[in-house]
This record gives sequence, structure tokens and C-alpha cells, in this order.
Amino acid sequence: MKTEYDTIIVGGGMAGIAGAHELARRGQEVLLLEQFSFGHVLGSSSGPSRIFRLSHRARDYTRMASRALALWKGLQADYATRLYWPAGLLDLGSAQTPILAEIQTQLAEEGQEYERLDALALARRFPQWRPGDDWQAVYSPQAGILNPSLTLELLTAMSGVLGATLLEHTPVLGIDLSDPAQPAVQTARGTFGAGRLVIAAGAWLPGLVPELAARLRVTQEQVVYFRPTAPDAFALGRFPLFIHHQMPEVYGFPMFHLPGVKVGLHVSGPQVSPETRDGLPRPELTETLRGFLETHLPGAAGPVMQARTCLYTTTRSGDFVYDSHPASAQVLLVSACSGAGFKFLPVHGEIIADWAAGRQHPLHTERFGLTQAAPLEPPV
Repeated sequence: MKTEYDTIIVGGGMAGIAGAHELARRGQEVLLLEQFSFGHVLGSSSGPSRIFRLSHRARDYTRMASRALALWKGLQADYATRLYWPAGLLDLGSAQTPILAEIQTQLAEEGQEYERLDALALARRFPQWRPGDDWQAVYSPQAGILNPSLTLELLTAMSGVLGATLLEHTPVLGIDLSDPAQPAVQTARGTFGAGRLVIAAGAWLPGLVPELAARLRVTQEQVVYFRPTAPDAFALGRFPLFIHHQMPEVYGFPMFHLPGVKVGLHVSGPQVSPETRDGLPRPELTETLRGFLETHLPGAAGPVMQARTCLYTTTRSGDFVYDSHPASAQVLLVSACSGAGFKFLPVHGEIIADWAAGRQHPLHTERFGLTQAAPLEPPV
């Protein structure tokens, strides 16, 4: 088996497979190592649906989303496979919620289409809603739904077609940086070396790079599917995606994949590690979600169809991390989840591939540096 590569990527989730696919497309010899099977459900990259949105409060993310939308459409065309379903998105909050004004500013500066709706206009346009009297909404028509499991299956297959070496069931036993210019990865299948190494291991990143343990937080999050009492009203095309930017910070989907409304709470679950997670939905979180639906979307507050959990890996700032390992400039540390990473998948691939070629992608800004995105916890 070949043991030397241009680039090795550790972690076959969203960021890792995006990087492997883009590197292989550019003709690099790339090795992708995954400790479980490709497409497994133990991390942050599986499931039938994620929100794609252009609406963000920070310019870096709005620009990244604009680039990602073009790339998603390109992937669909290249591989004749649908990955993105337009659905529209409502960003919701009171008229005084600062993020709504910030979202409008960023959408306007990027030249993206949006509408502002007050509570009365929201209820007229989308009668499923019972908004608070002081609510405002920003409606973004280009938002949509992405299918993570289908995307990873497609890009894994195409990475192999393009020449990448893909090894699953290959946990990393150690990372050797004794020669910072030539990092090596130790596995049960042997030791592999490369000119560049990318560590994009999601919730397992703190274990592989102990220097990150105090900088990243891993939580077990959950989503719940409720069966609407009037399903037609919540069909894709009639009911848009939504994010409620006040407490409780609830987000939700129209019916997609299952005939139920999928809702979740942003970063609300217990802190865990991949070894201590129990995978069990918390009844109190389910009841919080039901309470929100009963108040504001009563037609969606039917029986629970299903509850699922997954892992989030977040930084204190909520930003992604793209930065060099403290011990080697040839090693890129990637933490691109924070509950919002999947929509940017093809941009993550470009950032990783540009870094491996010795260039800095224009969207790879100082915001994603380790010290700024993930500062150490203050001493107690």
C-alpha cells in the first residue's frame, strides 16, 4: 500500500470529504482516513436535511454562503444529482432583535433578495404562524434544504473516481510531528506521511489534538419531528424554513424526508464527549419545542414522530477554525461545525484545497484563526 501522499485528511465527515473531493478534482494525491465507515451517523454530518441560508449577521458568512450556493448548484449540474431544494427562510424575532437588522444589512450588501414582514404581514403570508404582536421577519427566498447523507455518499464515491485513496475503519493512533515539515499519521494499517496534513475530525478533534481540548466544546443536540394536524399546510413550497432568534432559539423545516415538521433548539444540549454521549433525546427539550409550536405554530404541534441526537463541536465565538497546528505549519486544524457548517461544505473544500496548494482562499479570513475563534477559557 502506498504510504506517502501530497495531503492526508483525518476525518471523513463534511469538511474532510469536501477537502478530499476538491483535492482529487485538482489532481492531488490525497489520502482520507475515517475511523468508522463513510457516511456513519455518530458525528455531525449525517441525516436527511440541513438548512442552507444566505442570511447571516456577519459579512464573512454571508459572502461564504453566496459562494457556497453557486458551488452547490455546480455540484448538482456536474453530477446530475439533486442536493438542494429551494424552500425560503424566515428569520424571526421582535422588532428590537439586533440580528434582524444585521441580516438585512448583509443581504443588501451582497445584492441578495429579501423581504421584511411585520407580524400582520407574516400571518397573512404564512397563516400557519401565530406571531407575537411585536414580531418582525426577514424572508429570504433563496434559502433551501440540503441532504447531508446523500451529499456525503455522492462526494465519497466521486472522490474515489477522481483518484483519492479512501480508508474507512482506520482510526488514527497517533500524529507524529517530530519533523514539522513532514507530518506522519500512525494507524493500525501502518504509518502514512504527507507534505500536508488536515485534521478535520469533528468531535474527535480535541482527542487527536489535546491542545484544543480547552478551546472546543462538544455537545449532544437533538431534533424532533412532529406530525402536523393539517399536513398540507406544512408541505415544502407552502411552509418555509425558520429560525427564531430569541429564547427559545428554535429552528425548523417544512415536511421533508418524513411527513413531519422537524424542529430543534440551537446549542441547547448537554456537554459530552464522543465516549460519554448516550444518544438519548432529552424529554425536557422535546417539551420546550412542543411549547413553542403550541404557541406559535399550533397546526404543527401533533404527535412526536421521531427524535434524533447528533454531536455539535463549537467554539466560544461560534466561529469556525481554520488554523495551523501550534507545532507545525504543515498541519491545518479544521473545526467547521458550530451547528452551521454543512451549508458551506463546498467552500470548506476550496479552503482546504487552496491551503494544501500553499495559497490562502479569499474567504479564509482572520476570523477563523485559532486564538480569535476559539480563545482559551478564562481562568476560574
